[in-house]
Amino acid sequence: MAVTTPVNERIPAGCYRQPTESEGVSDSGEATFTYVLKGGYSVLHGLSASLKQGDVVVAGWLARAWDLQRGNGDTGTLSIACVPYAGKESDAVGAKDAPIKDVWKIHAVRNDVSVMAYCGITPGGPLRNVVEKWLRETDSETAAAGNYREKGEVVDVAETYPPSAALIAKMMKGVESVIRFFPAITRVRTYAAPPPDCLENIGLIDDPPISGIGGTAAKKPGSLASKLSDYEWLKMQDDCDETTDGKWTRTESWWGLLKSDNPDGHPWDPDLYGSNRWSMPYVQ
Repeated sequence: MAVTTPVNERIPAGCYRQPTESEGVSDSGEATFTYVLKGGYSVLHGLSASLKQGDVVVAGWLARAWDLQRGNGDTGTLSIACVPYAGKESDAVGAKDAPIKDVWKIHAVRNDVSVMAYCGITPGGPLRNVVEKWLRETDSETAAAGNYREKGEVVDVAETYPPSAALIAKMMKGVESVIRFFPAITRVRTYAAPPPDCLENIGLIDDPPISGIGGTAAKKPGSLASKLSDYEWLKMQDDCDETTDGKWTRTESWWGLLKSDNPDGHPWDPDLYGSNRWSMPYVQ
């Protein structure tokens, strides 16, 4: 990104800052600053035409909107409405692509999981094919006992497949799903100009920049980073919107699943959600 000179350092000859400059707070609670120049109308018109949203006006403030009014003769007044720059003061020059606000949200989202998720392919737990055979059993007496028939013979599930019998017992009580929760991270960045990117890594395994949550360590809940590192993340959203006040937002979100829920540590299947995921249709 090219570095630009702040507006305050390229004031046209014969133009001067005015004591009518003001600072305040908007209805949304955001700090505001109005930078005012007075001088020749024609030279201020040239400066106004060169401005872009996100240009640095003075250290810590970026241009959002501006208004040039003609005065007596060839005089004019240029008022530049500014928004604060949320980054480091030393990075303010050339900060067009930097957000003026960076807000993080973390929520626990409810997910009702079918009890069939307890099934696996090893004898140490319930076996899906055994449970499904019981579900397909048409003899009510056999099914009520938690068993099924195979080749005309009753299979005693409790004796042959104890873990499957335990799950069947839960299902016989009407249990069809269990409540689980997963963390959902949302990041909303506000820009004075359109953001530099969007629609990035949608539907792919992607680690959110957890180290940046909250902006500083002082704003993070304790042990947050260590807890979030227990999850594998899928990026679910990366939107760009223009707001009614002329600013732009980029909204990203990630959903996390516990790595411990999968033996290989990848609850989001890399074949389905990895960077080299299967094509549709899949050709090996």
